[in-house]
Amino acid sequence: MELDSATSQKNKGLFGRIKDAVQSGLSVKLLILTAVFVLIAEVLIFVPSIANFRNVWLKDHLLTAEAASIVYLDSNDLMLSEGAGQDLLEATEALAVAIRSDGISRLMATSGKLGVLSEHIDLDNSTAFGSIKSSLSMMFADPDMQYRVFGTMRSSPAIMELVQETKHIQASLWVYARNVAFLSLLISIFTAALVYLALYRLIVLPIIRISSNMDAFSKTPENASLVYKPTKRMDEIGTAEKRLAAFQGDLQQTLRQKQRLADLGLAVSKINHDLRNILASAQLFSDRLTALPDPTVQKFAPKLIKTIDRAVDYTKSVIDYGRALEAPPKRRKLLVNIVANDVADILGLENSLSIEWKNDIPLELEADADPEQLFRILMNICRNAQQAMIDADIPDRIKELRVIAERKDNEVHVCICDTGPGIPEHVRKIIFNAFEGSTKAGGSGLGMAIAMELIKAHGGSIDIEKTDETGTVFRVIIPDQV
Repeated sequence: MELDSATSQKNKGLFGRIKDAVQSGLSVKLLILTAVFVLIAEVLIFVPSIANFRNVWLKDHLLTAEAASIVYLDSNDLMLSEGAGQDLLEATEALAVAIRSDGISRLMATSGKLGVLSEHIDLDNSTAFGSIKSSLSMMFADPDMQYRVFGTMRSSPAIMELVQETKHIQASLWVYARNVAFLSLLISIFTAALVYLALYRLIVLPIIRISSNMDAFSKTPENASLVYKPTKRMDEIGTAEKRLAAFQGDLQQTLRQKQRLADLGLAVSKINHDLRNILASAQLFSDRLTALPDPTVQKFAPKLIKTIDRAVDYTKSVIDYGRALEAPPKRRKLLVNIVANDVADILGLENSLSIEWKNDIPLELEADADPEQLFRILMNICRNAQQAMIDADIPDRIKELRVIAERKDNEVHVCICDTGPGIPEHVRKIIFNAFEGSTKAGGSGLGMAIAMELIKAHGGSIDIEKTDETGTVFRVIIPDQV
């Protein structure tokens, strides 16, 4: 197989290699296109120049005949002498020379070899298109064909006429065409080279540098030395360089953050594993407490057991969150007021001396939700509000945390209102981002992210309805299950 491949490459030949280069290389395409476009421009100049050369050639021969006619017009002879006539015919490369004045033609010299005329050329009334067409026709015509050319004399109002064979002007046209074509080719090569070098330096080289950097960066994006260093160019290439450098810098920062989060997740998982074992032991101890006859123990033991059970469930949810596998909600009809009271009980709001708790949710209001997940949603929002008011120095007003709710068509709207200091502007945009939305030093920034993920699993939403120096209102929308 390797031998066959080598043979195939060998048989590919020069044309095949050129074709591969054209298809794969921008610089080769640029060189070829530049040369082609310059050649096209040269052709557009070349064709009219052929017609112009033909007209000049014909006019020169008419002027030569006109110079001889000055002597002829002063004599009364009908024709020049045989010797003079032959010299005139040779000088003008003509078969016949005549002057037409006042409608009368006077023959100055003739070779006697006149035949059928293929064309009559009026140099006084020639057009650009007609001259081009006639010139190209002459270049490929029969050399022995004859044509008549005439034009007004400069020395008198008479008209000078020549009958010539095509072969003389045809030979001159081909010599001129060859010289102009060679010169045009040199000019096109030189111009194409200059344009190519300029474009290669201005466009191709920067693109090669950018693409090489992107290729290297894609292999090792964590390598800070591979972040593109933009030049000082102010054009589109310079803009692309700056944006590429900014993108690579942002990507590296994101990758570093993701790596730190992955490391943090691994550490949390390890701690979480040991914590579950400790909580399991606490469950055993709490179960024994329920057997004690003490009334106080009997009052608080169920709450302690419920709290520990929730803690065990949360340790499991930490692992699920790390795997991005939050359990789907197990929805059923539930009383929202009871869930809110459970939240207040866990947070110690009912007996709090620093914060006034108000549960204004109608007792009969039902929502279609997962009880545990709705509890976590409300608890995370209420805990943030509680902490914000505890940390805030607002002695001029009562610190109050209030929950209200109502049904709107097939949705339940729950509002959590506090009289805290409000959410800073820079935090509002990232408050639902994991590990970013904490307003408290040392906070994990996971509470609101978890709440948003849980409510989205219900098809609902959490919005900041209002926040300023007088407090904050969060609106939680829980749609009924379809």
